[in-house]
Amino acid sequence: MYDRTEGDVNVILKDIIRNRVSSNKFTSTKVETDHIIELLDYSVYAPNHKMREPWRFIILEGSGKANFLKNYLNEVKEEQKDDIKKNMEKVFQAPMVVTFVMPKNTDYADELEDLQAISAVIQNFLLLLEEQGYGSFWKTPKYIESDLFKEILGLNTNEIIAGLIMVGYVESKNQPKPRKKAKDITTIYS
Repeated sequence: MYDRTEGDVNVILKDIIRNRVSSNKFTSTKVETDHIIELLDYSVYAPNHKMREPWRFIILEGSGKANFLKNYLNEVKEEQKDDIKKNMEKVFQAPMVVTFVMPKNTDYADELEDLQAISAVIQNFLLLLEEQGYGSFWKTPKYIESDLFKEILGLNTNEIIAGLIMVGYVESKNQPKPRKKAKDITTIYS
């Protein structure tokens, strides 16, 4: 958690942005659902065209997460179960998985704007998790596109999943990887 009593808020925000990394090794410490919902309440203050607010959230944790996995695996073909279970456990080993759901839109431009908006919400969420001392990982595995996955999760036929966010307390924090400097990839049009 970042200390707000020291330094300038702008410096703290810059540090949070620069130091946020994806983590997939979590402790078994429970994540408080009410706290995550509070962070989602702040996360939704993201730009979104025409205030469509194209998002909703599904939290999978504890017995709910276990029930979802059991229900999903019960419906897959027997010869695929081991591989699918192994792939799903990579994400579902986190104490909590937050699913970001958005409506499909028949207008391509609107759907693109909605995808950009929910991505901004996800980024807000990731930064708030970092600030609060949680680890996270934004995952978009192929199985989230399947009708079965969406059906078991309770999505409507007109919804898609923008991402699964693994949430928990990390065993050890990864170091941020260097990025290209903006000045090296920016063109000033004249």
